[in-house]
Amino acid sequence: MAVHRDSTSPSDSALLEPDIADLLQNRAPASASESFPQANSIPQWIRPFLWVFVLLSGVGLVVSLWVHLGAVMGRRVAPEAFFFILHVGIFVVWVPAVLVAQRLVGNVNRKDLWKVVLKDSPDWMRYMVYGFFGYALVNFLLFITKAPSWGSGNPPAVVWRGFSGHWMAFYSAALAILYSAARTEDTSLRCANGHVASPNATYCMRCGQPVLRVR
Repeated sequence: MAVHRDSTSPSDSALLEPDIADLLQNRAPASASESFPQANSIPQWIRPFLWVFVLLSGVGLVVSLWVHLGAVMGRRVAPEAFFFILHVGIFVVWVPAVLVAQRLVGNVNRKDLWKVVLKDSPDWMRYMVYGFFGYALVNFLLFITKAPSWGSGNPPAVVWRGFSGHWMAFYSAALAILYSAARTEDTSLRCANGHVASPNATYCMRCGQPVLRVR
């Protein structure tokens, strides 16, 4: 690597961009064990499975809403088993939702997390998520002021109402995240050899080939 040194002003010495480019292009290939930037996208083979979880999230949301509306009117409209099923169902859809969200977010600032994970969902779906989470907070505050003592058996309607607010929030969020992930296209940058490159890279960290940018 040639360093262009200014003998009269050493602080002005520099590496020229063409020299850096030559170094990157002629570097030895990296080993397979090295870690490289990953695409902030979802592999094609995963997408069919995502639609299954989208469907499950939608069913969970509809049932939770049905239970909640009944509880608001003071009625228990679902069998006792649904109380447990709807609890467990959140984890069934929330785990894949978190995993795909982590892949989509990458190194994005956490304050922009929701913007990134919901970027390919329609506006009404994003507003639905924000609305259900806001409602869940208000509903929970009302619930803790009226929460009865409850031991075992089918919970009273007020307990169904309290928990169903959270169910709706989490099922709606999982639905929106998974739907957005299923529709996200792979727009990651790649080099001439097909390796994934970071957004600001000019040359591939793995093989040194130029990063392709479609204009």
